[in-house]
Amino acid sequence: MVFNASILDWLALVLFFVAVVAYSRYADHVGDRLLNARMREVRAIWMRRYLEREDRVLDSILTGHSINSIALFSSATLLIVVALLGVFTNADTAYHMSVTSSFIIHTTKELFQLKLIGLVCVFVYGFYRFTWALLQYNYFLALVGSAPLKDHLTPAATAELGNQMSVVLNSAVTSFHSGFRSYYQALAWVGWFFHPLVFIAATAFVSFVLVYRQIASPSAGAIKGYAALLHEVEKQNRK
Repeated sequence: MVFNASILDWLALVLFFVAVVAYSRYADHVGDRLLNARMREVRAIWMRRYLEREDRVLDSILTGHSINSIALFSSATLLIVVALLGVFTNADTAYHMSVTSSFIIHTTKELFQLKLIGLVCVFVYGFYRFTWALLQYNYFLALVGSAPLKDHLTPAATAELGNQMSVVLNSAVTSFHSGFRSYYQALAWVGWFFHPLVFIAATAFVSFVLVYRQIASPSAGAIKGYAALLHEVEKQNRK
């Protein structure tokens, strides 16, 4: 199969994967100054507060709301994948329609099919991440349901159980964020249908938006300050 892709096409594709992998690695694992890192700290404190509370109904309601959101995105992503597979099965018709468009760059049928397959893969990966997040939330529900009563916990046990619960919760949220980002990445991928330069520009724009939200958005600043105050309150309580 001959794609007849230009050097610019391959360059745009490589830059896309580099941007996706680099941002995912930084935002989910090593970005200590990002909003995601602050939220991981907040969730760890939340789990310890949960174990210290007498009434835990509110925590259960918040967890159920998150599960509903993930289930909604999982269903929507699956529908998108099915729709794109339907387009792929009629790739000849879709290709001829693209050829007649003055906005979409004219390519070979093989390269057009490669672009479609790539778009399907982006959403399939998103679906995989959403379902993994949903499964981890079910694990988390078991931890919530089996949590000992406040009177049966020592301070050391509260801290350790809270940390273990936050690990599962943070892992579930990280998977959800990864699935959610697939929508942004899919928007960038669509730019490849128009032109490789549009693909590059869309990838750069999506990466900029994601990074901005993590380090410079009003929410990032507020959450950073909130997390710092929470740590200060915990230090005072331990004195």
